[in-house]
Amino acid sequence: MLTGLVLTLIAVFSFLLVLSFLVFFHELGHYSVARMFGMSVDRFSIGFGRPIWRRTSKAGVEWVISRIPLGGYVKFSGDAGAASNPDAEKLEEIRAAYEADPSAPNIDDVFHFRPVWQRSLVVLAGPVANFILAIILYAGIGLWIGNQYFPSHIGSVQAQSAAEAAGFQPGDKILELDGKDARNFSFVQQYVMLRKNTAIEALIERDGQEVTLVVTPKSTEIRDPIGGKSVVGRIGLGLAEGTQPVRENFGPVGALSYGVSETSNVLKATGTYLGRIFQGKEDGKQLGSVVKIATVTGKVAVDTASADVPVDVKLKAWALRMLAIAASISIALGVANLMPLPVLDGGHLMYYGYEALAGKPLSQKKQEFGFKIGFAVLLTLFVVLTINDFGYVGSMFS
Repeated sequence: MLTGLVLTLIAVFSFLLVLSFLVFFHELGHYSVARMFGMSVDRFSIGFGRPIWRRTSKAGVEWVISRIPLGGYVKFSGDAGAASNPDAEKLEEIRAAYEADPSAPNIDDVFHFRPVWQRSLVVLAGPVANFILAIILYAGIGLWIGNQYFPSHIGSVQAQSAAEAAGFQPGDKILELDGKDARNFSFVQQYVMLRKNTAIEALIERDGQEVTLVVTPKSTEIRDPIGGKSVVGRIGLGLAEGTQPVRENFGPVGALSYGVSETSNVLKATGTYLGRIFQGKEDGKQLGSVVKIATVTGKVAVDTASADVPVDVKLKAWALRMLAIAASISIALGVANLMPLPVLDGGHLMYYGYEALAGKPLSQKKQEFGFKIGFAVLLTLFVVLTINDFGYVGSMFS
């Protein structure tokens, strides 16, 4: 039996592995597009703080692993990253400094002196890399084990449930929800969970005839697979006994299509949830930050390691679960970085959009004001999400 120390090490290792891999791929997106355009890069760092390992490539790029493995960055020549957007006066100062230093890179290779469309693509490449990574990971899962789902054949309707009130009956087959294909019962569950207290139009098949029902999921507290509590929509339907799963096996092309489909589904679900927050239909408590990521990743890894199965089965299960978690977090990371806050990629794109329209960068004073506001909003959001995280972790023990 594994000791508590070993399980703790497994949890920490799994979390750091997943997070470092995602950060690396995000920064690799920025780096790859910058190098494609011939921009000069000083450093590629995984983590922050003092370096614990470093190596300089033939291209003059310093590759670094730092002590604090909770992030990373690409340092472009003349800047700490693709973050700032100097105004005309600051650009002249940078140009003068480079021209006065014989060892400095060619000024034309400096990030800030490239066309705005190139800088925009470099910044956009980070979030896009996260979405591409999710597709690759889901495709890898599909190629490895395929996909399996249960058809939406209803076997039970819970008494006094939303489904009973809507008129569902055992034997019904769900075809569509709000016009979307719902023959996969997992899709039905996810769709309903994200729409508590919101009417859903369901198209079902009953005795060979199509029938339309309207059901409103009830707000229900549940425990997720790792024991945390959450409040979601439920309608009270159960699968028919003996329903056989549909098995799908993929070749390379089919697996890639599966990866695109799964990534698209997660993006749509994320967009739906965020939209409902702004509409006042959700309280946002399902959102989390690094504490929740660490908890979920570590708990899944520990549960897998503790399972009473052969070691090779554990390793396969651990790898598959880490791939699935990494894919979903990668999507979340991409979406988060596209938020229009000046300290994030989305905020920099917003500044570049202004520059493209106005023909010049926003003044340094206004940019700095924007960064202060963005940082304040981001800090507030981080505090709120951390409170959510600890509430979620606490619910696992309540």
